[in-house]
Amino acid sequence: MNFASSQVVKFHIDPVGRATIRVWSADDADPEEVGRKIRATVTWSVDKQQSDDGADDARLSVRVGAPRGPAALDPDDAVAAGVLTPLGIADVVIGEPLVTLIRLLDDAFRELATGFGATQAAYSSLLSVDYLERLRYFDAFPQNVLFPVHLTTDIDTAQQYVERTLDSEGRPPRDGFEGFAPRDRVLAPAACFHVYQGLEGRQMATDTAITTLGRCYRYESRNAMLIERLWDFSMREVVFVGTPAYVRSCREESQRRVFELVDRWGLGGSLVPGHDPFFLRGDRPDAVVDPQPKFELRLDLPYKDADFACASFNVHGTFFGSVGEITGPTGDIAWTGCAAFGLERWAWAILARHGLDPDAWPADLLRRYKQAA
Repeated sequence: MNFASSQVVKFHIDPVGRATIRVWSADDADPEEVGRKIRATVTWSVDKQQSDDGADDARLSVRVGAPRGPAALDPDDAVAAGVLTPLGIADVVIGEPLVTLIRLLDDAFRELATGFGATQAAYSSLLSVDYLERLRYFDAFPQNVLFPVHLTTDIDTAQQYVERTLDSEGRPPRDGFEGFAPRDRVLAPAACFHVYQGLEGRQMATDTAITTLGRCYRYESRNAMLIERLWDFSMREVVFVGTPAYVRSCREESQRRVFELVDRWGLGGSLVPGHDPFFLRGDRPDAVVDPQPKFELRLDLPYKDADFACASFNVHGTFFGSVGEITGPTGDIAWTGCAAFGLERWAWAILARHGLDPDAWPADLLRRYKQAA
């Protein structure tokens, strides 16, 4: 909804029937035009593929870990304590103990990946536009994409840029300057895309797991909120490539192991079906997909009696395999899946539940914290 129109000031969705949306718009807004954009956004958002058996999503949801308890920390307390320092929209200085928490969380999820025999790989933050075009990402989530820009390789362009910057007392030209090179790269919106691109054209000798830690970038508009939702964030992913049975079993086992961590760390949340897998939107390449391609683990935020997505467990079917001609041991198009963990969100969920004093945290968290410090 926050992407519908810049004229929308705020909105409220009826929490009971979820059939009515009340919208407040800017004073100079055209009500009819805002209404049209709201209706278009709703139509576009709910145009998703349903599971083949028509299963009720409520039956697929499950409560994980402890019940939601009292808040130990809220954003105002974190800012007052210097744990978070807002610099601007979706731009925040992250201090201790969050920095060490993020490090220990990555260690924990890397251990989980090791349990699947995953090899480690590192990739750039940049991804080719050509590859995302072949994935048809741009007609699924165009509003999230961030493009890096640079000047063309030309001395005249560089000098013109400097001159205009000097004329503007150090403010560089941004809009309307014709010296920028074509935008052939994007800032990667997910860590796993590089894995699939790196496997293009290969035949996998065996079922394979690969893990990577990446910096991910998604423009969030007004959804951006301190540390809850950032434009750039850290993601640890474990990617599974192979037969359908292997990929599905890895997703199930990764969920089970993460549930154990949630319980051991005294957190609470829910595992719910996800309805935003981009590879199901619009006209997709010929691919076999799973009836339930995505589950989200939403951890509790007690201070606002709400939750937010901190992990996802995905089965893509043959989507990435068919796009990149990745085959399995038998020569068939390989299936892929992944488990993804947003590290800043996990760290924030821990502080929101347990507070700033590590000595008051559950024993396993305290042990890991001391090792990572």
